[in-house]
Amino acid sequence: NQSKQGFKAMMSPYYQRFKRHFGRFWHRYQLTRWLIVGILTLIFVISATLTFQAKTANVGDLKAQLEKTTYIYDKSNQRAGSLYKQKGTFVSLSRISPNVQKAVISTEDRNFYHEHGFSVKGIARAFFLLAKNKLLHRDYISGGGSTLTQQLVKNAFLTQEQTLTRKLKEIFLAIEVENVYSKQDILSMYLNNAYFGNGVWGVQDAAHKYFGTDAAHLTVPESTVLAGM
Repeated sequence: NQSKQGFKAMMSPYYQRFKRHFGRFWHRYQLTRWLIVGILTLIFVISATLTFQAKTANVGDLKAQLEKTTYIYDKSNQRAGSLYKQKGTFVSLSRISPNVQKAVISTEDRNFYHEHGFSVKGIARAFFLLAKNKLLHRDYISGGGSTLTQQLVKNAFLTQEQTLTRKLKEIFLAIEVENVYSKQDILSMYLNNAYFGNGVWGVQDAAHKYFGTDAAHLTVPESTVLAGM
């Protein structure tokens, strides 16, 4: 302890001199102002880049692509099956039970009708978890925080990697989707493109797989089970 105190006493004059000179240098060249300008410029460049990427992602074609069906015919020209871009059978929102619509919104995104594609609380939570994982030497974001629209664009346009870059792309794409489509369209696309476990994509195929019925006939208990997946 005495050696530490002696070292501090010896270094104190040098530290005070450095602090004085650095303070004059900082104020002379207005480094605070330049630091703020640099941060704002970086934010602008990142925002402009992500906005451009979102605008050129063919968001306007998303619903048509998900609805598009490719039919397969056998050698006798008889229809043998069909393929859907979104991995499952697409059905319109009018053919999806209101029970499952309400259950999914209640479970996944209660503020769905009041937000514009992203949640401020969700973003704050994502940044907090990123910082936490960085301290633990984990290069990913855990804990979710994504809205229904963000989950839709993640499944439709992005990978499943949990990184800050993907999260930022997800937010800007979600905003663009909200600019192009109504909430009803977004809910329809989400339910038709959501993963329900065991290789099942889309609420119609999930209803058939787990309950042997159409999405239009799902009861409240059945809808609750699917929403929990």
